[in-house]
Amino acid sequence: MSTRAAPAVVLTVDDHPLIRSALREVLGLARDSIELIESSDPEAGLALLPSRPDIDLVFLDLHFSRHDGLAYIERFRAAAPAVPLIIYTMHEDALTLRRALALGAAGIIPKTHSRELLQRAIELVMQGGIYLPPELARELSVREPPPTQAPLPGEMTRQQRRILELLAEGRPNKEIATKLGIAPSTVKNQLTLVFDKLGVANRTQAAIAARALLEKEKLR
Repeated sequence: MSTRAAPAVVLTVDDHPLIRSALREVLGLARDSIELIESSDPEAGLALLPSRPDIDLVFLDLHFSRHDGLAYIERFRAAAPAVPLIIYTMHEDALTLRRALALGAAGIIPKTHSRELLQRAIELVMQGGIYLPPELARELSVREPPPTQAPLPGEMTRQQRRILELLAEGRPNKEIATKLGIAPSTVKNQLTLVFDKLGVANRTQAAIAARALLEKEKLR
């Protein structure tokens, strides 16, 4: 007798009912079984986390009538460190989005994305990957240097370099492990070493630094 998997639980924090309704429709199509929890206020969304440890993903807008969403990213990450957080926004400058990533967002999804792109981005983040729209990834790579001086190729092993390249493509650990024929635990351990060499604190920052490094090498 087979048992059905528990539904994915997604918390959306947005004060626009139409946006929450659109997300509800897309999320329902993206997964066979999903439970959507909605909040129009970031404080109320935070208050839900202790009573819902089963939440798998958080969608957070950056603009509210009484709150600055950017100021809540760290609070959501501290309250539920294992739960990836996606910034779902309409119009933001690169500086604001760079700050959101530095604070721990696992993805930036424009509200102008098509249903298909939105579904793919959600699945990528829920699998442990990072999502940035291509135009933003290019802008951050060009305009934002790595947090510290980029390491020379010789300072990383061939395996670390390959892991970093796949991370820059937004691939989750499990997919990196499968592609390289190594254990997911090895990927995780190697990424810890790579973070130290890049001088970054998380995989989002590492992906941005990696893209900048690869872009710089192409220009040589």
